Amino acid sequence: MTHETMRHRTETMERTYATSPARLFRAWQDPEIRRVWGSPSEDVQIRNEAADFRVGGEDVQLCMVGEEVLARVVGRYLDIVANARIVYSEAISEGYTLLGVSLISAEFIAAGSGTRLVLTLQTAALDGSDLLNGVVAGWTSALERLDGVVVSA
Repeated sequence: MTHETMRHRTETMERTYATSPARLFRAWQDPEIRRVWGSPSEDVQIRNEAADFRVGGEDVQLCMVGEEVLARVVGRYLDIVANARIVYSEAISEGYTLLGVSLISAEFIAAGSGTRLVLTLQTAALDGSDLLNGVVAGWTSALERLDGVVVSA
C-alpha cells in the first residue's frame, strides 16, 4: 500500500560539544536557553507559550518572524533521565492544520572532557509537504547554535 500524503523519515545526528553532559542537558532543560539556540533558522525567533520540563509535561513554542506566527510546536516529554537522555514528541502546526509529528530522542554521552550528543528524529509529514527536509535543516541549524550557547555559558 502506498501513502499518497504521508511521508516518513528517520534521521540521526551526532555532535560533540566541549562541555559536560550536565551543562549540555541544562541547555535543553531551561526554556530560556533553549529558546536562544532552538530556532530552526537565524530568521525565526521562538516565543515560549508554556514550558513544563518533566515527564508528562508540555511545552508550547511559537516560531515567529516579526509578529507573524509561522508554526506552533507542542512538545510532550515522554522520558527524562537527568544528564543522560530526553525523549519527547512534537506536533508541528500551521494555523489549525497539523503538518506533522516527530519523536525526538537526545542522548548525552560523556566523551573525554566533552559530551557526544546523539539526536534521533523520527518524523511523519502528514500532508506530504517538505516538512521532512525542514525538520532536518532546522535541527542542523539549531545544533550549530547550541555549540555557541554551551561554549559561551
